[in-house]
Amino acid sequence: MFPIDHDLPWLWLGTWSLGGESFGPHDGREALATLESALEAGIRCFDTAGFYAHGRSEQLLSKVISQQKRQNIFIASKGGLSWQGKNVIHCTNREALRQSLFNSLERLKTDYLDLYQLHWPDPQTPIETSLETLQALQEEGLILRWGVCNFSVEQIQTYLPSGGLIPHQVHHNPLHRADDILAAGKANQRCLNCITSPLEQGLLGTGKSAQGLSVLGKRDARRRNPHFHSEQTKIELARFVAQIKKTPLPQVSAVFLELLSSPLVDVVISGARTRKQLAEVLAHQEWLRVWDINLEKPEDKLVLAAKLREVRQLKGVRR
Repeated sequence: MFPIDHDLPWLWLGTWSLGGESFGPHDGREALATLESALEAGIRCFDTAGFYAHGRSEQLLSKVISQQKRQNIFIASKGGLSWQGKNVIHCTNREALRQSLFNSLERLKTDYLDLYQLHWPDPQTPIETSLETLQALQEEGLILRWGVCNFSVEQIQTYLPSGGLIPHQVHHNPLHRADDILAAGKANQRCLNCITSPLEQGLLGTGKSAQGLSVLGKRDARRRNPHFHSEQTKIELARFVAQIKKTPLPQVSAVFLELLSSPLVDVVISGARTRKQLAEVLAHQEWLRVWDINLEKPEDKLVLAAKLREVRQLKGVRR
């Protein structure tokens, strides 16, 4: 699927929260140790962006990947968002995307990216222009592949070619479903669907942020997430957690296994700020081993889905 040989091609580590900005108290040494632990666990694909923590997420990542053979690491970054004072602006014209890429290359201390993505469509720039710029950067050898994030069904069908298998980052999880977008991407092999925010920024996890809005600091980015304010989300979350408690599955593992069982999902991009959180994410692998499931085999997704149904039925859980 992606030009890299390693044990966990379906699991990437996202770095937004590792940069030390907008996600509560930060421990730089723990963030670095988390990245190192990810490498030790077999993760080789890392997703970042120049926008994340004003570039500090990329800088932190560079400290870890500089100790590895470059060809063994898959680096995905993004352009199209930038800071103007305290405001976030969209800017995906040719000059802005090129400069954003060069800035990322400098921070990451590499001369190419495996994947460079349009972070968000820009209302002020035609999408065709942005995609042409990405294609030009690929032709120059500065990026090996290009991708997109946060496209609508209409944008997928209009701008992404059939058979293109364009990496597309989609916000999708049990609290924020985007099945229509995933299906549009799979139709005619337009996209490789890469899931972002699988735990809805911690709401679906077991840590402090699962308690919701009341535990977030005033500057926490998650305050802008509607799910932290929604009464309906609270109801859905309580129902979801109650169902999982009737099974032997750990909560975080249940979320990841559910996502990975879908034929619409190719990759799950997980955020983890600490080694403890990373261990929770990686725990789903033990269930894959127990059930002898290899997610590189499409037919094994069906086996995984059947195993999950069996677990729910054995414990009297209904979906």
